[in-house]
Amino acid sequence: MELEKVLAKRVSTRRYTAKLPSDEAIQKIIDAALLSPIVRWHKLHLSVVTSPEVMALADEAAAEIFAAPDAPVKMPRPYMYGAPVWIILSGKRYSPDENPQADRMNDNLFWNVGSIIENMELQATALGLASCGINTTVVAMRNKPNVRKAAGIPEGYDALASVIVGYSDVEAPERRVKPELIPVSYVK
Repeated sequence: MELEKVLAKRVSTRRYTAKLPSDEAIQKIIDAALLSPIVRWHKLHLSVVTSPEVMALADEAAAEIFAAPDAPVKMPRPYMYGAPVWIILSGKRYSPDENPQADRMNDNLFWNVGSIIENMELQATALGLASCGINTTVVAMRNKPNVRKAAGIPEGYDALASVIVGYSDVEAPERRVKPELIPVSYVK
């Protein structure tokens, strides 16, 4: 698929079938992550989760936050929409004790995270798969060491972002460019 077509077809899909993508397809998505512009001094890790039990554990942790009666933002369940693959990007944040430029380094870390997640989503689209960036489960893992461990996140690392991947029985419409979404200034 040509890049312009991939960009127009990439949408955040929230309905999946149980069919698991092939190991080859999953590896191509991981390879796309590794082809992202990555600042080499960041310590990053990818966890590829296909265990329904681990995904259910993360979904339950997210429900404790987002389905609670006093939740400031209510999000409906399920949080991973039945996707069979969950890829978590974790990393080690810098502290001012280890680096006086910690704030700047951590700001740069999140720029890397966005690039990596988007590369994986674009590759999934090019392979005919659906994807969606997921934040609810990442937020839920902050205070859940058992969920982080079950999901394969190394000790001392934080879940920073995640993406779900799989097949959908919903056809993604081709999107059009919407200039009204972000104002643009041209400085020549």
